[in-house]
Amino acid sequence: MKKYIITIVAGMLMGVSALAVTSIILTPATINVKAGQIFSVPVSINPQGVKNYTVELKLNYPADLLQVDSFTFDGRWMAVGQPGYDLVDNANGVLIKTAGYPQGFSSNVQFGTVTFQAQKTGTGVITLASGTTALDQSNQNVFTGSSQVAVSVATSVAPTISKKTVISTQ
Repeated sequence: MKKYIITIVAGMLMGVSALAVTSIILTPATINVKAGQIFSVPVSINPQGVKNYTVELKLNYPADLLQVDSFTFDGRWMAVGQPGYDLVDNANGVLIKTAGYPQGFSSNVQFGTVTFQAQKTGTGVITLASGTTALDQSNQNVFTGSSQVAVSVATSVAPTISKKTVISTQ
């Protein structure tokens, strides 16, 4: 009887990672900007109580509409700067950033911030791409879900120059 209880408990503990759902959240859900304007998209990770250690973020964005200006990791993240794990490809609209979190994290943390520049008028979507991963203590991918940001870029307004009339009273 004792052997069966130990087996059941061990099976339940091993199943925790398999049932875990780590969310990667892009905010805000909607952005309205003007052509030429720079804007930021914060990225946070919610492991929902299960310790995560490494995240590989893959974003797709409309390359004709947006260009990545920069990406900054938040706080304690240690970037993996090897080819295939760190990429900004503005020609094809792909961003890949990978980092580890020493000692792991089990509650919501900021991963980093992507800064974009709007290139032209139009609408598009920034999405989490296939291959995005969040690894737990067993190096199992516990990422599930999707997040996106709808972007609307309006025509930039040229600055107006008003003529001032100067009246001299002499």
